[in-house]
Amino acid sequence: MKQTVAIIGAGETGAGWAARFRVMGWNVRLFDPDDMARGLVGAVLQQARRGLPGLSDVALPEMGDMVFCQTISEAVEGADWIQECLPERLELKRKVFQKIQEHCKNATVIASSSGVFTVDELQGCATRPEQIIATHALAPVYLLPLVELAANDTNPPEVKARAKEVLQGIGMAPVEQQGEERVSVALQNALQAEADRLVAEGMASPSDISDVLRYGLGQRWAASGLDAPQDAVLVAMLRALKAQDAGAGVLLNRFDAAQAQPALDIKQPIPTVTRTVPLDWTDYNGHMNEARYLQAFGDATDRFMEIIGCDAEYIASGGSYFTVETHIRHLDEVHAGARIRIETQCLQGEGKKMQLFHRMFEGDRLLATGEHMLIHVSLDTRRASVPVDHIAARLGEIAKAHSALPVPDGVGQAIGVIK
Repeated sequence: MKQTVAIIGAGETGAGWAARFRVMGWNVRLFDPDDMARGLVGAVLQQARRGLPGLSDVALPEMGDMVFCQTISEAVEGADWIQECLPERLELKRKVFQKIQEHCKNATVIASSSGVFTVDELQGCATRPEQIIATHALAPVYLLPLVELAANDTNPPEVKARAKEVLQGIGMAPVEQQGEERVSVALQNALQAEADRLVAEGMASPSDISDVLRYGLGQRWAASGLDAPQDAVLVAMLRALKAQDAGAGVLLNRFDAAQAQPALDIKQPIPTVTRTVPLDWTDYNGHMNEARYLQAFGDATDRFMEIIGCDAEYIASGGSYFTVETHIRHLDEVHAGARIRIETQCLQGEGKKMQLFHRMFEGDRLLATGEHMLIHVSLDTRRASVPVDHIAARLGEIAKAHSALPVPDGVGQAIGVIK
């Protein structure tokens, strides 16, 4: 049976809590008198549904229901957890806590998202102060696991235990706060104060401070205190930023773009990928994961598409190629740090069809082959279509030149039946 959370206040923080609880399988009731809240919650939920499940390699629970309530009493009655996310105004919070306690269960934890007020201050004037704790999270709440859990001697052990159980159950990491000040808030304030001093004294510009965080300290701090090898963690983070062309990833993409492409000779198989196997491409067997072979061959296909003119500009205009069939042969092992290259031969390039055969090498050692059939499509109709003339002509030119090459070993093969 699904549990129910009541979210009081549906601003950015409340919307983030609502999204995390709902994606994690809880039924959600929201109260916020602002008519704009529905749109914000809908947008945040859409982001959470795209991002949060991707952090897990197992299926999350079925998503819960969500309703907007007309009154606080309707939202909190029978709720198993109550998350207060109101503006940082102590009198408002205290007044709402009194209203909540008129209608909620005595055993329900009432958690305030406040990062400003102490638990003693939040409990003041409460009918049952032992119910009220603070759970301060960082945005986006639906992705970042940290939640600062603050309680005091008024809260019985079962309240603290229930809080940890609920927070861990929705994928968060509760860190108990020992003093009156939230640790993350204090650290952020200290960092901001030092940054302001450096700027004021002319030692750095605001953009310099931003670059120090984006390109260095932010990455280092994110990988600090880990049991896992730090290099592997940093590589994974930097490559994720690279894929999004964000932060330090912008520098990595800029560096890649500045590297010279090999000379093009269409009478020979075309070099489409030359790269080093990164640390995060290997698996528990100590060699490149089979999914990464497909990624490497996919990158080779993308490069070949650019060569024939099917580049980002053409795709934005509404045309592209979709892969309809793939066959990969894994012929030899490859490990992290290996320098690999992929050579691509066009077996067919006529009408809507493009058939490519990729061969992956380390030096002269053949590691794998990938055969791919692609169909040109209209991105407007999502149906097969012929490419524009200049792409058809360039593809036909390469296909004709490659038809004089020997047919590669492995073309047209399928997995054999073992008897």
